[in-house]
Amino acid sequence: MSAPAEHGKRLTLSEIVTQLLSRSGNERSSVQLVRNAKGITQIDVTVRTGDTEGITTALEAERAAVEIYDRLRATYPLPTGYVGAEREGGE
Repeated sequence: MSAPAEHGKRLTLSEIVTQLLSRSGNERSSVQLVRNAKGITQIDVTVRTGDTEGITTALEAERAAVEIYDRLRATYPLPTGYVGAEREGGE
């Protein structure tokens, strides 16, 4: 007679939480630039707290992301020359 198949050990709630928290630790800040079919550069900036030196709060992450985003918008303006949204109604 063969031994019954062993099932994997069940994880405790604290082990599951630890694994989930360590998984999110692999996420990093990033900047992505993509040129779409119209030739417009699309900017995606992600700044995470604790990932970049000196950024420990959401407000610091927001400020860093805005600074990077604004600098990239100026570098890659829209084809019309606007850095921000296009003006409507010819204003």
